[in-house]
Formats: sequence, structure tokens, C-alpha cells
Amino acid sequence: MATKTSTGKSKKINADSVADAYVRYLLTEGKPPASVFAFADQNGFAEGEFYKFYSSFEALESSIWESMMDKTLETLRADEQFADFSAREKMLAFFYTHLEVLKERRSFVAMQWPEIKVRSSVPKSLKAYKEAFDHFSANVTEEGIEKKELKDRPKLSEQYDKAFWIQLVFLVSFWIKDSSKGFEQTDAAVEKAVNLSFQLLGESALDSAVDFAKFLWQSK
Repeated sequence: MATKTSTGKSKKINADSVADAYVRYLLTEGKPPASVFAFADQNGFAEGEFYKFYSSFEALESSIWESMMDKTLETLRADEQFADFSAREKMLAFFYTHLEVLKERRSFVAMQWPEIKVRSSVPKSLKAYKEAFDHFSANVTEEGIEKKELKDRPKLSEQYDKAFWIQLVFLVSFWIKDSSKGFEQTDAAVEKAVNLSFQLLGESALDSAVDFAKFLWQSK
């Protein structure tokens, strides 16, 4: 799609180029543009062109986050061996792949993630991103229960996917702060975190702890 700049020259734009320009502005200025008009004018296209792709800056950010999650899941599905992975292997593959995808926009992620981490609720810009991950983790969890990798616990097993979301928040936060070569420490953290999750949510000491808690409660 092309539009006329102030110099009369035609500039081609699309959803990706608008998103790239927005991220570039965020990272160079340290804040969002004052308005869609100012942003469009600075980048040589009419304000109306922006709305052909996004309804607002928040919608644009949501699209960026969702596209990173979609790219991760598409990459996993493209791997012919992925379907045969165990639930634990699928979750490991997800985190390794997702962090590689996030690396392409690491500065953008690092700029926005601290705010996401401290908020009690998920911001609107991340809702589609989280929904896509929740759907993936729910399927992996269900498969893990069916294959006895995870234990089916009344009521508690319904919360497993929420636990994996918390793990995602933790691992991305760890990765942002990681200064090791090639993010080696993050790779180790992913393996240890996922292995621990499956140990705790599978047949583990957690069951003994729950049984003991029930005993204490019923003995009051």
C-alpha cells in the first residue's frame, strides 16, 4: 500500500512496516508517540493509513505480541517430530523456541516486560498473546495427564495451565536480566524450571504435602 509523503514521493507501507516504525520510535524515544497523527506524519504517511492496519497503539502492540506467540507455535507445528514429543518435551521446546523468537525484538520485550511482571492483571496488549499460550499449555497439560506425566488432581489440575503461565513470566524475566554468553544461564533455567514443574505436578512429594494438609485440617 502506498501513500504520498509531504515531499510528494510515494511511500509503501504495510502492517509490518508500521509496527517496525512504532517499535523503533519506542526504543529511541523511550515512550509511545504523542498521537497517531504525529507518528504517521513523522514516518511520511497519512494518519488514515494507520487505521487501515490498527485501531490504536494498544492494538498495534497487541498484534506484535500475538505475532511472536503465533510464530513460536507455527515453528513448533512445522517440526514433524513435535507431535511425538512427551508433554515435558513439548513444554521445553516451546520455551526454547519462544525465547528465540522474542530475541528478534529483545529490546522491545525488555522495555515492556518489567511492567507486565508487576501488574496484578494482564494488560490488554497481552491478552491475545496469553490466550494463545493458555490454549497451548492446556492442550499439553491434558496430554500430560492422559499419558500419566502429570497427575490428575481434583480441582488442582485445572490450575496447571496457570502455573505454566507463571513459569513463562518468570523465564522471560530471567532471560531479560541474563548477561551470560548466548544466554546460557537462561537455557539452564528453562530445563530446570520445566523439569521441576513436571516433578511437582506429577507423582511427587506434593501429594504427600496435600494429604498432610488435609489431615491437619480435618483434625482441627
